[in-house]
Amino acid sequence: MLFMNFLKRVRGNRDTTALNYKTVGLIGLCNGAGTTQLGIMLANYFSNGLHLRTAVVSVGEDDAFDRIREEVQTTRVRTYDGSRRGFSYKGIDFFGSVRDGFVHVITPYYDVVIVEVNLANMKDRLAESLRDVMSCECRILVGSMVPWKYGECIKRLQRINRIYSVRYMPIVSVTWQERLAKCMEREFDVRAYQAPMEPDPFRMKGSAIEKLKQLVT
Repeated sequence: MLFMNFLKRVRGNRDTTALNYKTVGLIGLCNGAGTTQLGIMLANYFSNGLHLRTAVVSVGEDDAFDRIREEVQTTRVRTYDGSRRGFSYKGIDFFGSVRDGFVHVITPYYDVVIVEVNLANMKDRLAESLRDVMSCECRILVGSMVPWKYGECIKRLQRINRIYSVRYMPIVSVTWQERLAKCMEREFDVRAYQAPMEPDPFRMKGSAIEKLKQLVT
């Protein structure tokens, strides 16, 4: 009920900056950082909050969307005729384990396409793995600040920064630690945010949606 009431207010006052984005890229710096969860929450915001035709695309080998398909009743993709790689759920189209270039094929069919990549699954060819997501108009880093994953995230940030500049990019973390967040900001000149997180990304509180808006505006 809280989510639906908030959506009614959002529909009456759409954020113009968020509406300007055609593509949003999520870069997962390690396993378990919450990249897929954040992607679905953003898709829910764009699709059910702003009434935009929305797709979520997972680049590379990632079975997260396959698990969704196994657990809930889905339908065929509606806005991309002939696609066999995707499914639709709650007004959002999902495409998993796609190859380089697929994003550009489907973009004309949607108002917003969210592209996610998990770099923990990309051992080699970092530049190639990042091509689609770094071409997005809005790019967001997703990392972890738990001690056994923080170092891994820092190393990946250093590798990315040698190929693409991460300056001023937002980096979000569910496992928020203020001290480590400040260290990331100083070292890479990024903007760190505590990631909004809900157990069910299709049922969000107004506070979570406000944080999502902050990331894409």
